[in-house]
Amino acid sequence: MQPVGKWINLHARRRPAKIAVVDDRRRLTYAELDQQTDALAAALAARGVRAGDRVGILAGASVEWVLVYLSIVKLGAIATALNYRETPDRLVAMIQNVGVTLLFTDTGSRAALSGFSGLPEIVELSRTSLDDLTARDSKQNDLAGVKPTDGNVILFTGGTTGASKGVLLSHANLSWNVINEVLATRITEWDTTLLGTALHHSAALNTWLLPHLYVGGTAVILREFTADGWIDMMQREHVTNGFTPPTMARQVVKHPNANNADWRRFRRWYSGAGILPRHEREEMESLNPGLGIYYQYGLTEAGPIVTVLQPEDYDLAPGSIGRAVRNCEIRMLREDRTDAPTDTVGEIAVRGPAVMSGYFNRPEETAKVFHDGWLLTGDLGVMDSNGFITFHDRSKDMIKTGGLNVYSQEVEHALAKHPAVREVAVIGTQDDHWGEMVTAVVTLHDGMSADENDLILFARKDLGGYQTPKRVLFMSYDELPKNHLGKILKRELRIKVDS
Repeated sequence: MQPVGKWINLHARRRPAKIAVVDDRRRLTYAELDQQTDALAAALAARGVRAGDRVGILAGASVEWVLVYLSIVKLGAIATALNYRETPDRLVAMIQNVGVTLLFTDTGSRAALSGFSGLPEIVELSRTSLDDLTARDSKQNDLAGVKPTDGNVILFTGGTTGASKGVLLSHANLSWNVINEVLATRITEWDTTLLGTALHHSAALNTWLLPHLYVGGTAVILREFTADGWIDMMQREHVTNGFTPPTMARQVVKHPNANNADWRRFRRWYSGAGILPRHEREEMESLNPGLGIYYQYGLTEAGPIVTVLQPEDYDLAPGSIGRAVRNCEIRMLREDRTDAPTDTVGEIAVRGPAVMSGYFNRPEETAKVFHDGWLLTGDLGVMDSNGFITFHDRSKDMIKTGGLNVYSQEVEHALAKHPAVREVAVIGTQDDHWGEMVTAVVTLHDGMSADENDLILFARKDLGGYQTPKRVLFMSYDELPKNHLGKILKRELRIKVDS
């Protein structure tokens, strides 16, 4: 199994003129990508970066981000991908916790870190700076010593349930994740993918950028997501597939330009990290007859891809997150860690070669999430006799009301069917009578209306009395606390609702 840098070298020999990466400012062929990353890796080595060192990247998505990442991992160092939207104090903690020795930042991120002590050397992440770095420092170095078992990247968990931890993934972990994704979603070397989410997240980096570089396809990078920018780039670059979480997919579908755009080449739409109800799938499919929608579930610790609901399987299990990808095993575990029977709620446990090496330098935290070699995801679901899994909840988000368990996603699915509902999150709020009250926080589509009673009555059609929200709160989309994928952060939402 080859380390990631070898993929670029292979395609530079096979198809040197093939476009590898594109953004709104530049495009690089595989030959150019290979030559420039070799030169930059040599420049990093000349500055003292060694195999195993952690080199940070703190910036928005761009061709330069990809160049730096590939240069780091070609050298055998470990890329540390940081969220440029994170608060400065948390960023400093992450940088120090994993021992970053060199940090590439854009101008805005560098300014945000000003005034903090204990930071490593900072290099500006720009085309001019990288060109200058290679012009001054690139000498020939032996870059051939990287092994598949070596660390490749540290990605931080989303922090939706507490402090972020650095997930260490090796070159081999990423290779197996790529194989799983390519097989499950039919990626080929003739594909052009559109990356609309930040590259510091495992979805964009591991599940769309790297698979396309592995097969020799083309990756188109959107620096910042906007619906009109996404539609424009999709058409301009003849994109064949792309990923958007449901919250972004809604923005694309509802955009005035969507129905007039040329969707003929766009054949596969990947989504995940949120609820995608049937009526919204149908709106996506209406843009291009024959479009395939692939709904995916994963978590950074697993590489990240775990399951895929392929378009052919949708009618077999429309509410599910699909079945396990090829090189991934799944068990459903009860609280006592025995196997949950078919069609019974259990915790999703995962095993396979894409699963992380562990949390970097946190052996105690790593031990907590493994049981007999199985990664405990903290997610609850049900597996049917055909292997389809229905996701119910994060175990920490399950609501206990009146002595009964309510899975928030069941309630969210019911409310998401209402045509006026744009976003919905269901949480438990403290209640003297029920223990926890089922509370729905809802954002409505622009120009549409619904009140609390409307939504409670609507949800009651699909839910039992104990599951039906007792309270509905309305917030604007901008008020909802969200991560960079648009996923609602329930821990922060509870604080906001209780305050």
